[in-house]
Amino acid sequence: MESILEEESSKQIGTLFLAYLAIGGILGDIGTSPLYVISLTFKNLTISKENVMGVLSLIFWSFMFLSAKYAGLALNLDNDGEGGTFTLMHLIQTEANKLKKSILRYKFTFIIGFASILSMICGALLLSDGVITPSISVLAAVEGIEVIYPHLAEFILPIATIILCALFFLQKRGTEKIAKLFSPIIIVWFVSIGLVGLKNLVEMPCLLKSINPYYALHFILSHPLSIVFPILGYVVLCITGGEALYADEAHYSKPAIRIAWGVAAICLLINYLGQGAFILKHPQSQNPFFDMSLPFGHAFYIYLLILATLAAIIASQAMITGSFSTYKQAMELRMLPRVEIRNTSHKTAGQIYIPTVNRAMFLACLTTVFIFKKSDALGDAYGLAVTGAFIGTTLMMTMLLFLKNYQQQKKFFMILPLLCIFLMFDSAFFFSNLGKIPTGGWFPLIIATFLVLTMLAWKHGSLLLYYAIPKMPLKKFVNTIKEEKPLVLKGTNIYMTLNPNEVPGCLLEEVKEGWIKQTVLFVSVQNTHLPWGIHYEKKLLIKMKDIEIYQIIINKGYMRLFVNVPNIIKTLGFETQPRRFVFSLWNPIITETSWKKLLLQYFRLIYKNTSSLTTRFAIPTEELLYIGKDIKLSFPKNKS
Repeated sequence: MESILEEESSKQIGTLFLAYLAIGGILGDIGTSPLYVISLTFKNLTISKENVMGVLSLIFWSFMFLSAKYAGLALNLDNDGEGGTFTLMHLIQTEANKLKKSILRYKFTFIIGFASILSMICGALLLSDGVITPSISVLAAVEGIEVIYPHLAEFILPIATIILCALFFLQKRGTEKIAKLFSPIIIVWFVSIGLVGLKNLVEMPCLLKSINPYYALHFILSHPLSIVFPILGYVVLCITGGEALYADEAHYSKPAIRIAWGVAAICLLINYLGQGAFILKHPQSQNPFFDMSLPFGHAFYIYLLILATLAAIIASQAMITGSFSTYKQAMELRMLPRVEIRNTSHKTAGQIYIPTVNRAMFLACLTTVFIFKKSDALGDAYGLAVTGAFIGTTLMMTMLLFLKNYQQQKKFFMILPLLCIFLMFDSAFFFSNLGKIPTGGWFPLIIATFLVLTMLAWKHGSLLLYYAIPKMPLKKFVNTIKEEKPLVLKGTNIYMTLNPNEVPGCLLEEVKEGWIKQTVLFVSVQNTHLPWGIHYEKKLLIKMKDIEIYQIIINKGYMRLFVNVPNIIKTLGFETQPRRFVFSLWNPIITETSWKKLLLQYFRLIYKNTSSLTTRFAIPTEELLYIGKDIKLSFPKNKS
């Protein structure tokens, strides 16, 4: 009994520690929204008690929407702790394929196809949002300098650039180390903004009534759509970053994220209420967040400015780690090219760092800062991408729950009203942001369009290449060797392969030329759920008169970035010389026309520039051999 209690206590402590890390790792983005939401919302809206109550009510119910959708329902739709758009896609595929085995329904194929398109669009929108978030957060924080030091306004852009450079440089240290560094800061941030907001709120406690949805509905119904839509477009910025609660699930855990979000939401709402009280008393304020700290004294203002800058850096962290997770999931679904992924924690396999994505986001963020220069200008670019992803996520959640409850549809129809409410919020926020397209919304759309085209090109191109590459089941290959009796040459050829039951195309090309090595090794490297350690074994697949073919399985800890394959092969007793590591080298030849040709040419460009895995396996250059040929790529012709 005591051991059970100790185990439960240990779990609770572990959850609280993860919640502490989650505050620094994923809540920074939503935590810095008070820097700009109120000032943007009332930029062109008359400040009156009625309007302030309406806006605060909209903010409160936006938080409730976020809590129910992401902190509530979405976190339960995970895949071994992984969350996010592409996780939903994987789960939809899994559930639909299960049903297709027992029920022949064409609708399942349609659902998979529709979900695939949605996941691409949502993933692209979230990645484009990940570019804007660091830019607007850092700019909005640094702009606090000009409130009391107007003469330093010209230094805002250089300071923001230096901060972004430092932030992206730190990413290689890993999520856990960064969160340990950031969590104390963001906790102090939430407490500070909560206290500042509370000080102003107690002077006007009647604003607490704004939690009544009546005020939100009254605001919407008493103003024309030409006013309501732009206001909703700015209000939604208070919950941008909410997708990170789901996308970053692998970095932490469900209970930890929910605890962290509960604490953060209370502090944020108090600050928003405090800002509402402040602008009612000081309607001339241009920057209510910083202005309401001035009565506390100059020293406190400097403290809050520094803290806001640090919090903005942390805000960027949530979207960066979310982007790493999103890219990894897309890569596993073969929607994006394979790149190097580094695990950064020996405790949690989901904590990763992707150098290629980090570099791309860094360059994109700098470009964003130099294009827009001001957080006000970026406010019009911000929101469209994430609200589009809101709609896609809700539709995919609906499809997944429909498939999960296909045999018991009463359960699905019980939850359908909640999903409809989510979609109503999503649609209102999305359509309210469409007006931003001419003034900045075009920017995330360009990024998202580029990413969707990349996904389409890679998915279709890699699939066509896979089917065009010569391949053969292992059993059939054995019979082929027996029948054709190729010339057996002395030495060992090693083939890195993913599928142990399929013969690599480069080996088939050798046999086609009429020869084969006396020792053939198929080597597969697989990750385990443990952080370290390595285990390997060999299995004899074929033994003939002059030929031996073995399968070598290497199971490594997910923290191991490099595996010395040559040493393992030597340890297992394969030393017959000459030894070569053989890799396939296919040259895609495009035979299509029109847009299909352009799509496949883009795939060819990406394919030619993907990184080699040889360095990760410590393969000497002098032992490398590439075998391949030209492969014609074209889409299947429709049969009339």
